[in-house]
Amino acid sequence: MLKKTKSIFIPMLISSVVTGCVTHEHISEKQQPSEITPEMAINKLFGPFPPEAQVPTGFQRHEPVHSVNPPDPSIPTQALSKWEKLKPGYQADVPEWPEEVGKYYIQRLTDNTWWLYSDVFAMTLYVGEKEALIIDMPEFVHMDELFENIDDILNGKPITTLVYSHPHADHIGKSQEFVAYQKAKGIDVRVVGSEATVREIKRYNQPVAVPTDVLPTGRATFEFDSKEFVYATMSDWAHTGADAYIITPDKVLHVVDIFYSNRLPLHDYSGVQNMNGWIEIMRHLAGEENWNVANIGHVNVAHRKGLIRSLEYTKDIYDTWFKVAPKYWSRDILVHGQGYVGALLRNLFDKISYEVALELKPKWGHLPHWSLAHDHAMKVQWELFLNYRFIDHPEIRPSFEPIKPE
Repeated sequence: MLKKTKSIFIPMLISSVVTGCVTHEHISEKQQPSEITPEMAINKLFGPFPPEAQVPTGFQRHEPVHSVNPPDPSIPTQALSKWEKLKPGYQADVPEWPEEVGKYYIQRLTDNTWWLYSDVFAMTLYVGEKEALIIDMPEFVHMDELFENIDDILNGKPITTLVYSHPHADHIGKSQEFVAYQKAKGIDVRVVGSEATVREIKRYNQPVAVPTDVLPTGRATFEFDSKEFVYATMSDWAHTGADAYIITPDKVLHVVDIFYSNRLPLHDYSGVQNMNGWIEIMRHLAGEENWNVANIGHVNVAHRKGLIRSLEYTKDIYDTWFKVAPKYWSRDILVHGQGYVGALLRNLFDKISYEVALELKPKWGHLPHWSLAHDHAMKVQWELFLNYRFIDHPEIRPSFEPIKPE
């Protein structure tokens, strides 16, 4: 190992981390220069990364992520049935990926409610005394295929009401086509959303059916089939700017891209835009006691156990972050500000996220999607980094306690 002069080497080392350029150790004229790679600089600054986390480009890991964990065995599975109701606490026996494009997997949940799953998108169908209601109309739906699969359930009753869970195109992208399809049969469709739904549709100029029944933001209700449905928009910004959850009279919850029952969250927490808002809507869901099974929009049905586990996992990320982050953040880092600050922050955030995920592995590493734990930890970085005095006031942090409906 070549001898280094600390006062000269450290600034040059940090410059290597920040800019990715080649620098050299401080050496005597008789010694040959030795290249300091970005990986070596990161090792010096933060301690060693595992070999698999180091890539020649200096970019974040970019090889494919593999799902290595088997399904969670703690949730029992019931054979898929269009007519036999799902047992309490069970999930449906459906594959991770459809056996063929356009194939429908349908499970009866209650006397009145069915789970419709096709092309990894799920809708909820509620059949009343004289008419039916459907929640969401995903972008891959083909109208003839849909009705071919549910005509026997409808038994001649028209679908007169379409309800939106949230205004993302992958879940409501075929709403205009659905309304026109029903109109051609002489059926005027009522479209239910919130004030926030309308705002977000206008914000993104979405070519979807605009709600005809606009509910106030907050915990609202609407009537269908002479029964009351809960429609709650409890966060101003979480996964979207208009995330709603719907609870049917027979205690089926429909909420999309918020939590997962038999696995950890998706990459980037399903594209959550604001983690504080996501925690808030989760706390409201935990406080709602009038639901037994949930349609979560993708993959299998879910239960309260999965909701509570998602909250617990996220709380563990936050608590671990508050422990890890202060080790790497101080005024001392500012004196090494050669080059560009963006690269230094990326390296800093990568290191913290990796260490947070590593600490959580003994408790959570057995579940599907554990391979995305670094992404989950990275998602909370800016939220905590910018909004909390995590060094001086670590006791100030988000609450994860359920919020009872008012």
